[in-house]
Amino acid sequence: MYKLNSKYITKNFISISANLLISILFFSCAQVVAPSGGKKDITPPKVVKYIPDSATINFNAKSIALFFNEYIQLKDLNNQLIISPPLDNTPDIKVKNKMLFIEFDKKEVLKRNTTYSINFGNAIQDFNENNPIENFKYIFSTGSYIDSLSVKGKVENAFDHKTEKGIFVMLYNNLNDSAVYKYKPDYFSKTNADGTFQINHIKNDNYKIVALKDANSNYKYDDESENIGFVEIPIAISEKKSILIDLFQEPSKKVYLKKHFHYEYGKIIFVFNQGSDSIKVLPLNTTLSNNQVLLDFSKNKDTLTYWVKNFEKDSLKLQVNNGSKILDTVEFKMIKKEDALKARKNPLKLRLLNNFNGNQSFDLNTMIHFSFSQPIDSINPQAKFFLKEDSTLLKHLTFNKDSFWAGNDILITRWDSTVQAEYPEKSGKWANAPVQMSIIGLKENTKYHLFIPPGTFTDIFGLTNDTIKIDFKTREEKFYGSVKLKVNIPETKDNYIVQLLDEKETIVREDNIKKSETLTYEYLYPKSYKLKLIYDTNSNGKWDSGDYFKKIQPEKIIYYSEPMTIRSNWDLDLEWKVTDNK
Repeated sequence: MYKLNSKYITKNFISISANLLISILFFSCAQVVAPSGGKKDITPPKVVKYIPDSATINFNAKSIALFFNEYIQLKDLNNQLIISPPLDNTPDIKVKNKMLFIEFDKKEVLKRNTTYSINFGNAIQDFNENNPIENFKYIFSTGSYIDSLSVKGKVENAFDHKTEKGIFVMLYNNLNDSAVYKYKPDYFSKTNADGTFQINHIKNDNYKIVALKDANSNYKYDDESENIGFVEIPIAISEKKSILIDLFQEPSKKVYLKKHFHYEYGKIIFVFNQGSDSIKVLPLNTTLSNNQVLLDFSKNKDTLTYWVKNFEKDSLKLQVNNGSKILDTVEFKMIKKEDALKARKNPLKLRLLNNFNGNQSFDLNTMIHFSFSQPIDSINPQAKFFLKEDSTLLKHLTFNKDSFWAGNDILITRWDSTVQAEYPEKSGKWANAPVQMSIIGLKENTKYHLFIPPGTFTDIFGLTNDTIKIDFKTREEKFYGSVKLKVNIPETKDNYIVQLLDEKETIVREDNIKKSETLTYEYLYPKSYKLKLIYDTNSNGKWDSGDYFKKIQPEKIIYYSEPMTIRSNWDLDLEWKVTDNK
């Protein structure tokens, strides 16, 4: 981005020509005076003279002067100014009273036979009322004519189709893939808030076109921390067509450990820059059995909670690997169990983290989840609990030891969603999954009371739960709406992911399909939803980003044309005919 320096206008610049000097003396005689009243001025400044003239050909001047009909100022020039093609050195741009001066750096060498456009955006404004000259440009050519071709289009985020102002759109006459790393573009522009762009005054030729969220404004793609988008084949500027570019962030080429900490007894947390299926943690200064270690990965596998039980040594040194590559070696001063039990703040005990006691809007057809502060090791098969409907005792049940079934209506299950079975010995094999209770046959608009006695659940440290009492009330059936969605997809070999999203793009339901299918969504809240379809080209069950160097575009995403409004006690039938066009 062009930044203004603090140099004063040099004598050399003031004396660019006798004609200019006379004009300066004439225009600078007046003093800036605040307006004395009257009707508010809403007219932007106007240029009364250019030196050299705008649209000059065979341009070879070292400076430019623009004279206006009133006093002017520059606002937000660093963000507004676009010079295309970009210059190697920052020009000096200054305002004095009714004049604007542009002085090129002494080292600047303009390209031959090239049309330049200096676009000020809305940066030039009058002094008193801040009326801007919108999209003001100064144009010149170092050749014998002004290039007049242009290209326009739109840039949007590949994952959610959102647009953003200020994304660079760049044209390269050098068609090598490495051009975006090594060179500045031949032409460029920036997107508007709606993602649209237009690059004017382009020479007739074929160009590589790239969109870039340029973090450091150097007009180059530095690494995967910057978002990029590209068109697979060069475009011919003479062909009048609109270009659509999907912007994406490439997956990081390397997995690395961002941070790690040990704040609670037996609990160590590792945070990585991205998820991986090949993370291993190996003890270096001690021997840990398989029964001592538990690995708990986040959904995206970019965070690992490393639980270790019955470990009372002062320190633990661990080696963190991604496959065969060592990422880091870390050492922790371990918290003692007796210190954790006696701690004044948050002493060690088995806590229920998601107690929804008193919830007056418990959803029908919903699992009751018990998430604890530590992983659960066992459930007491002799523990008796009961469920009341209002004041009536419905069930007084005992857990079965093997299946965790409790009568016909209550099911206790334990999730194990990780893949520790693939890890070698000493890597851990458990998952800190929440206990999940499915209560079948709950009535609508009814109050319930659930009682679970102390000692029912035991964690990996041998701690047991206190008494658990939960009161909740179910919603009315008529509160919800439903959708029967018929999805007609093209007959291809692709797999598809259909997502029902709320207004915040949170996934409410998700289905994987391979052919046209009818999906039913029940028990939906009355509000607005979106439908999203992902072309799961590699059949891995998730959306994948692109890779510029490998010329891989991000997986295609399509949204249903309109938001879908769900009303209470209402069934909606909808058909979505998916085409290959966005």
